[in-house]
Amino acid sequence: MPVGKKNNAKYISDELYEQIINFMPIACVDLVVSNHIGEILLLKRKNNPAKGQWWFPGGRIHFMETRKEAALRKLREECGLVGEWVKDIGTFDVIMNEGNNPSHGITTVSLLKVAETKVQMDQQSLAYAWRSPNEWMEIVESDFVRMIFEKYILEANEQ
Repeated sequence: MPVGKKNNAKYISDELYEQIINFMPIACVDLVVSNHIGEILLLKRKNNPAKGQWWFPGGRIHFMETRKEAALRKLREECGLVGEWVKDIGTFDVIMNEGNNPSHGITTVSLLKVAETKVQMDQQSLAYAWRSPNEWMEIVESDFVRMIFEKYILEANEQ
């Protein structure tokens, strides 16, 4: 089995990963990142799935990494931000059937707060923006992202 090390974490080759995602769901995290005025950060995706759409920062959980550790790592890697983990919003199936690129992730969505709002995107994203949850609801295409915003807004109104 092609296994290597990257940043002290075990990883599998791209070829093996492609085989795995064709047969089983992948454990992921997605991040609802909030700033001091209640805006939420979304990234415009460069790659499939959801290429060209606004989406939460996030990605795969590494072997022997907790979901909380993965959330904080993905925030650093994708956005160049250091945040404070607040809570998990929930765990969801994200099944996307985009032509030749179907995907199935099981993702835990976590709420993180950041003080710094200057994002340093990695190569996985085309753009970033901070907007209120209600503004995002007018823009986002994904039913999953809309559902998370609806849940987030509902919880905020209950507090």
